[in-house]
Amino acid sequence: MVSYGDVLTNDLECYQTHANVQIKHSALSKNMLRENLFLAAQSFMGLSCFISGACHRRIGCYFAAMKQLSLTLCTLVAACVSLFAGSPQGAERIVKEQRLAELEWQQQLLSAITPEQKKKIYEARPNNAVYGQRMVREIGNSLTSAWTMPYAVWLLNFHPELSAGEVSNLIAFVDGSHRKSPYLGEFCIALAAAGESSPEAASKMKLTQKKIKFIESVVHSELSKVVRGQACLALSAQLAKMGDSPEINKRRLDLIRKVIINAADTKIGEMTVADLAKEEIYRMTKLSKGATAPELVGTDSSGRQMRLSDSRGKVVVLVFWSSWEQSLEVLEYLKKLETTFQGQQVDIVGVNRDSLKNLREIEMAQMAVGKNFTDAAGKLFNIYRVVQSPACYVLDEKGVIQYNGQLGSFVDFTVTALLAEK
Repeated sequence: MVSYGDVLTNDLECYQTHANVQIKHSALSKNMLRENLFLAAQSFMGLSCFISGACHRRIGCYFAAMKQLSLTLCTLVAACVSLFAGSPQGAERIVKEQRLAELEWQQQLLSAITPEQKKKIYEARPNNAVYGQRMVREIGNSLTSAWTMPYAVWLLNFHPELSAGEVSNLIAFVDGSHRKSPYLGEFCIALAAAGESSPEAASKMKLTQKKIKFIESVVHSELSKVVRGQACLALSAQLAKMGDSPEINKRRLDLIRKVIINAADTKIGEMTVADLAKEEIYRMTKLSKGATAPELVGTDSSGRQMRLSDSRGKVVVLVFWSSWEQSLEVLEYLKKLETTFQGQQVDIVGVNRDSLKNLREIEMAQMAVGKNFTDAAGKLFNIYRVVQSPACYVLDEKGVIQYNGQLGSFVDFTVTALLAEK
């Protein structure tokens, strides 16, 4: 006669074999893990009750079953840990897949000829949020491990949907577990725009203050000169969000001097810290509010010479745009702006990076607004460091920048205020 203990022992051996196979192939889902743990726990409870009520029966057999059950539970717990924890190999795979997808997309965009083709390809850009979510899952349960630091930096750089709360959590983990990491300086730099997709101004400001506090602690630490130099560069970038007063700009320049002294030759991606510092100085002295706008020299679609300074004496709305990046919204907004300020001392000047043929077709269809430089090679875009359009600058009658940012109500307000001063 087969006893209850024999049956239970056989069942547990089945659980053990089943778990081992699934662990071997790393295919055990969270739900299945929960089910197996639940079944094992039920069996354990049933066995305990059975033993306590029937001690006169084959106790040795039951204890053997209990021992087997303990081994099974340990195996399942180990499976949980191994499956829920990420690995450097898994994280590196995500990085390579994202890089390859981006390179293929860029090649397709360069190969496109018509505006329609470019727009279609542009809209099919690889979704970095997908790769970012995968990386969160890969490293999320291992953030105290040293190997996660370069991937935390990657996450800040490439995940466009990180919330302010998630960035705050990353800062807390790094502050608590990775204060001596050689990647700490790069982490500070990567904090620049991370977590700022929230539309709430209060959340953005709170996050900026938290970033500044953390980065300042690195700047004033006893860490290596290189890490402190990188942190100085990061702090300068964060202070830019606090405004462009003479006091803030002076502090930023002091920080950048320390950057060049301490970490000039250190590479961040394809650029050295010195290159990044020069870019920071260029943006601060040439492209921020209060700076005289860099001159633009080029031609319109008919080949006539154009200069941005030709509009001195007027308020200028300078817009960088293309036909495949929100072109309908941009052109509709500019038409409304043209109507609003018609007959007043306002010039709308565009910089368009379509092919010359495409720009001519847009102008022939009477869709374009104002005067437009043709900039198919992107040289004028680069002078203003515009990577993604649309981007807008508002200049006063002396050619001094009074606003830079996105198109919208702030452009209208700035133009109105400048006209009121004339």
